[in-house]
This record gives sequence, structure tokens and C-alpha cells, in this order.
Amino acid sequence: MNDNEASLQIFDQDKLKPEVRDAALAAACAALSRDGVTAAQAVSAYGVDLLLAEGLEPDDRTDEHFREHGASLKACEAYHAAVGAAEAEIAKRDPANSCFHVLFSVAA
Repeated sequence: MNDNEASLQIFDQDKLKPEVRDAALAAACAALSRDGVTAAQAVSAYGVDLLLAEGLEPDDRTDEHFREHGASLKACEAYHAAVGAAEAEIAKRDPANSCFHVLFSVAA
């Protein structure tokens, strides 16, 4: 088990069947690993992305904007890739929850 697998959590993950949750988390961790981003970096960057959304359109956000807040655009993009991977896995394995929206957090 790597650090991403140990720390990444899906908000309301108890609403998913354990095998669906585990598959979704594995898919998300694989996406983060491909991008060389930790779960903590990705979740932090997503928080910065929400902050930047108050004043900047998505296409106007640059890595410099993220670095000003201690994050990176790459980590934010990895977060969104991980969300997509997790949601696709949930939809594939549990069609009744195909509209489940993934929001990640990291365990302390």
C-alpha cells in the first residue's frame, strides 16, 4: 500500500459498497501516481483551485497562480483526473450510483 492508498478518502464513501469504494480509490491512486502527485498535493491544489475560482476562469489559472498558494496546476489537473477515474469506476461497478460525485480528502 502506498501513501496515496493509505490516505486518500472519498467524501461519503460509506454510501458505496466496499468493493466499489476500493476499486474507485485504486483507480484514483493510479491516476495520481501516473502524474507523480501525492494525494495530499492533489487535495491541496483542489482547494486552491476553489479559491482561484472566485476571481479567475479555469482557462486563466496558471501554475504561477497555484504556486502563490503553495500548490501546482499539475496537482490540480491530477486531482481532476483522479476524480474522473474514480467516478468511471463507480459507474462501471455500481450503475445505481453512476451519478455519485467524488470529492476527495486525505486522512490525517
